[in-house]
Amino acid sequence: MSDASWLETKFFGQTGFLYPYDIRYDQDDRAFCNPLPDGRVQFRLRAEPSFIEAFLVYNDGRVMGVPMEPALAPVEDAQGRRFVYWQTTIHPASRRLTFSFALRDREGRAVYHCRHGVDHAVEPLDRWTLDLDTLPPFETPDWMHGALVYQIFPERFANGDPDNDPPGSVPWGSPPHWFERQGGDLVGIVKQLDHLQELGVDVLYLNPIFTAPSSHKYDALDYYHVDPDLGGEEALRALVDALHERGMRIILDASFNHCHPRFFAFQDVVQRGADSVYADWFTIYEFPVTLRYRPARLTGYWQHWIEGAGASLGFPVQALDEGDLDGPPFEPTYLAWYGVPNMPKLNQMNPETRRYFLDVTAYWLREFQIDGWRMDVARHVEPDFWRDFRRVAKATRPDCYLLSEIWGDTSPWLQGDQFDATMNYLFRELALFYFAQQDIDTPTFLDGLLRMLFLYAPQVMAVTHNLISSHDTERFLTMCNGELDGLKLATLLQFTLPGAPGVYYGDEIGMEGGHDPDCRRAFPWHQPESWHLDVLERVKTLAHLRRAHPALRHGDFFLVWQGDDAFAFLRRCENQAVLVLINRGPALGRLVLQAVPPYLPHGAALGSPKVLWGDVRVAADAEAIIVDGLAAASGAIIGW
Repeated sequence: MSDASWLETKFFGQTGFLYPYDIRYDQDDRAFCNPLPDGRVQFRLRAEPSFIEAFLVYNDGRVMGVPMEPALAPVEDAQGRRFVYWQTTIHPASRRLTFSFALRDREGRAVYHCRHGVDHAVEPLDRWTLDLDTLPPFETPDWMHGALVYQIFPERFANGDPDNDPPGSVPWGSPPHWFERQGGDLVGIVKQLDHLQELGVDVLYLNPIFTAPSSHKYDALDYYHVDPDLGGEEALRALVDALHERGMRIILDASFNHCHPRFFAFQDVVQRGADSVYADWFTIYEFPVTLRYRPARLTGYWQHWIEGAGASLGFPVQALDEGDLDGPPFEPTYLAWYGVPNMPKLNQMNPETRRYFLDVTAYWLREFQIDGWRMDVARHVEPDFWRDFRRVAKATRPDCYLLSEIWGDTSPWLQGDQFDATMNYLFRELALFYFAQQDIDTPTFLDGLLRMLFLYAPQVMAVTHNLISSHDTERFLTMCNGELDGLKLATLLQFTLPGAPGVYYGDEIGMEGGHDPDCRRAFPWHQPESWHLDVLERVKTLAHLRRAHPALRHGDFFLVWQGDDAFAFLRRCENQAVLVLINRGPALGRLVLQAVPPYLPHGAALGSPKVLWGDVRVAADAEAIIVDGLAAASGAIIGW
């Protein structure tokens, strides 16, 4: 057997130890196999913390064994409980290669990992194959990497033109109600752009603005017009122009999963029944289209809805017998999203339906120069549609940003053929458990954080929307029972992690709000005395630091220390490093961080750390960074 064959088969020159180790590699996931635009390929591996070294063993006409380095948490006492994350980047000589992995455990035993798992040796058919001609690089928009996103619910942000207020609007700042309007519009957003610019906002994300009867407008009845209540198309053009003049971007929100029953296609089905050319745009169980409901089953929102909005669906609404309790509150004769009667589900497998919504996709990118889309309930639409959606959007505007709303692991949608990023509700949950409710300990939190950061390819993580509040959730401060410390610490983490931090309007001044509709309160421009100015100053300062220090927007992440209720991580790019310390517990004494110096950029002066933010003292000796004075429930940022 040649040396090359021996290297590929038994890299360490010995038979592999057979034990059911937990080692994970997924060839079909960009988080693990990530071709880069410059011809290099990044490989990553996830393994239980039983190993002291790992190698990528590949053959592209030559056999190479390339060492892998621990990623995210290179320091052993800072690594997660479940996994160590390994990675390496190679520049293969050819476009096709075969490969496997070789590891050595803490007892020095060889372990070989191939396509079918752990084995005593790696035979030719056991190896993975990578054909770079069939797996092109997946690039996400450069302008979105590390950008600060500000989300606005348009009806409640600012009323810039009272003349377009809907009839029956209530005074600004009234307690929010499902069926009441307060007059927010796009003109109001333009008038408050100084506020956004002072915050350091890079990207404005608007909840839906298309014509719809609700305040949230996820029940669109016209996808080609901006709702007159918000100022119409003229107001959108003015907003886009004003943002672009300030160097800011805008992304719009829509649901292509469902519409309002007064959407033209559904109304044609109502009128023509099975003879409608639009019948296959929806799933109709029974003609004529009807909504039956059980009055005794309706409570709260739906009781109000059936008395008001239910009468404006554009088709018969039939109350069943008061004694009929055997069944759901609503029985529409059509498929409705989650059974919500005013949201009939669209059939995107129908070619004509798909063609219509792909044209909508291109229209706003082309005609209004918007910079991207945030797509609602993306997991409820066939993935095949999103592949066409990406193709059309990127053909219309190659650098547009495509954001999905999916609560959880979004990996299947983030492989380069559908979306660029996701609403990162995983981050919100971790932040809630750790900072707001404090019902998980630091090792558990960090284990989840590392897993989250490894979940997607780095270029995806760099543009993923890290949020702590949204129009669909209780506000973070409310989840902290009004205690500002939790909000402040979560904001610090949000602004210093890889990704695109997302501020839901009002979180920067400490707004509160419970479940919908309470999380959609009017921005208190009329009550500046209610603003938490220390929170506002923190957001401004952190946004400024992100712009001044590229490591916070683009740098690699290394967890370098963890304590009982505190942790520290380093963000590093080529010539800059930033150390972030976060402490949710009591004040800490002297911290001696020996793990930091080896991970500073080449040429960085170990003896010249500077406190960029926070009330601490910092020094350095030949082997460690020394931090004194980290107060209770506080944090600090130190830079080189």
